[in-house]
Amino acid sequence: MITAQEVAAWLGSPIADEHLTHVTEAVNTYVDSLPSIDRNESNEWAQTTVLGAKMLAARLYKRRNSPNGVEAFNEVGATYVSRYDSDIARMLHIEAFRKPRVG
Repeated sequence: MITAQEVAAWLGSPIADEHLTHVTEAVNTYVDSLPSIDRNESNEWAQTTVLGAKMLAARLYKRRNSPNGVEAFNEVGATYVSRYDSDIARMLHIEAFRKPRVG
């Protein structure tokens, strides 16, 4: 599992606030419930799963500043937060990158 401090470091922040702690706990619960994440021999999360969870937590944390999906406004118009991140999907084996399952 990941910690709020690890996600803060990924974001380049020295401190993990209460919002980041809340997001990290939610991501840990979500990722741990996924049926096809990569685990090591000790049944702990593999490094790809850890990185995917950090990226997801960072994305959700930044998302709180853009609740309607608008990241910024510029001379061209609004810049929106992507609804889909293929790197996270690949690492966590979700969405289009799910591992095949039988039964």
